Amino acid sequence: MKAPELRALHDNTKYMLRNWYRWHRRSFLYLAARIPALVAVPMLMAYAPKVILDCVTAHAPVSALVLRVALLSAAIAAASWVAPFMQQKLEGSSQILRMRYAVLSFRKTMTADFVDVESLAGRERLERSATFTNSGSRDFCEVLCLLMQSVFGIITSVALLQKLPALMLLLLLLACAGEFLLYRLEYRADRKSREQRNRLLVKFSYFYRTSHEFSAGKDIRLFGLGDWFICMTAAALRAYTKVIRRYLGVSFSVSAARALVSAARDGVAYFFLITSVLDGRISVSDFIFLFGIVTGFSGYVSQLTAQYNQLIRCSLECTKFRDYVESPERGQIVLPALPKADGYAVEFRDVHFHYADSDRETIRGMSFSVRAGEKIAIVGENGAGKTTAIKLLCGLYAPTGGEVCVNGQVLSGVSQKSCFDLYSVVFQDYRFLPVSIAENVALRPMAEIDRTRLFDCLKKAGMYEKIQSLPEKEASKMDKSVFPGAVDFSGGEKQKLLLARALYKDAPILILDEPTAALDPIAENELYLQYNALSAHKTSFFISHRLSSTRFCDRILFIADGRVAEFGTHEELMQKHGRYFRMYALQSYYYREEANAL
Repeated sequence: MKAPELRALHDNTKYMLRNWYRWHRRSFLYLAARIPALVAVPMLMAYAPKVILDCVTAHAPVSALVLRVALLSAAIAAASWVAPFMQQKLEGSSQILRMRYAVLSFRKTMTADFVDVESLAGRERLERSATFTNSGSRDFCEVLCLLMQSVFGIITSVALLQKLPALMLLLLLLACAGEFLLYRLEYRADRKSREQRNRLLVKFSYFYRTSHEFSAGKDIRLFGLGDWFICMTAAALRAYTKVIRRYLGVSFSVSAARALVSAARDGVAYFFLITSVLDGRISVSDFIFLFGIVTGFSGYVSQLTAQYNQLIRCSLECTKFRDYVESPERGQIVLPALPKADGYAVEFRDVHFHYADSDRETIRGMSFSVRAGEKIAIVGENGAGKTTAIKLLCGLYAPTGGEVCVNGQVLSGVSQKSCFDLYSVVFQDYRFLPVSIAENVALRPMAEIDRTRLFDCLKKAGMYEKIQSLPEKEASKMDKSVFPGAVDFSGGEKQKLLLARALYKDAPILILDEPTAALDPIAENELYLQYNALSAHKTSFFISHRLSSTRFCDRILFIADGRVAEFGTHEELMQKHGRYFRMYALQSYYYREEANAL
């Protein structure tokens, strides 16, 4: 094993043991009881025939024979009961550890920098860490137990085999080394295969999750996507199966070679035992006893090499888990809070941004300033960088160049919490949680919700009457995929709930990132006007494809190719006859065509 890998094994084993001790230290008592019991059972089973044969050949009294057999039987029965009982206790402990690690992973996902959660590299890192959460953390308990049993069993067996020639012990140890090398060969093949399988599982997991989503079910049926979806899933499974088969070929070859080494090792041991009893160096009873010990020794050696490789696998999975949960994040840096103010001005200073897994810049030298309380419409073609600019403003992304400022303070120099507290944001890819309506609006537990404030926000959003007509009112559950009797709102009603959510937070900066894209132009315009009326004295940003919905804004920011192409009032931009003018004229033409058709 390479030195870095050995250091990682040592470090990760300490990490897992430390967590095990901190979270469920009593399970070490179960471990201390189970290991001797596991070793004692085969040893006592091998020793019992020797005792009986010695008593018979020595013509011992029947009472002495019965007493010894009774004591051995009691010891075997006790050890046979302790081992599985403690195993059940340890299985419970391993489940506790698994859930603890799952909580660590969940917390990290909730606090990690958004760009790491959203990027492909971040999602792959999460998928890789999930292997440890789901099985590796649980396997570690059993692996450690069996590893210690093997070491304890080998030491005991070697001590009992002192009567045999040193050459036999040397040959046994050489065979053990050969078997260990074969296990290492299989482990390397498994590691290479596992990395390929993990990449394919990311694809398969996407298809699996999407096929179970309530919202995707309609499109799959209405557009006849079922067969295509099955074909894509089958292709991912075929690639996965190909990788598995390649690994199984190596595994079969290694297993065959290991079986030959094991057979040769046992053959040598049995040869020495038989010649020793024939030469009179050991008695027949010793032969029977040592025969059982040699058989047990072979099993312990095989188990030791197998469990050592399993420990390395657990360490590798632990490394990926720790790479994820211990990765640095901006929220961990202690920074001063943004000073409170009556209003908040925003400025982009030559801002650049590109994703970590791409060299192409999404935002290219963007600069603009917005006065406190000003309402800004952000428009542009698809892929121009509008949503990315908003994520930079919110602090979800950090610029790769330039500065984003609020009231002259660079956002990278203030605490993330104070930055997030500035914004009430409604993104186009919104989601409601499987909790009550009240909790979805307030985004906090039921006991912490201000009912008066909640009802006021629902009234302003035009949803109070609707919700009060429900049997459980604001306590009604949402998300039918979790609660069969949950409430299902229309698209327009969901938009009103999002408005109520933004009103409840009452942040000084309001951002709407095309949340109304699915609504018709009239409904969208009405909702934007409602937002406008309820966001007085707030700095506001409205993003929309429909330029007619932005005429109530103070100024319009037209983004193209990651840059500010035009910035001014509606009248100023129309007089320029630039890109905004052409897009506005084109949309107006199609709206007039639709109106004439009606």
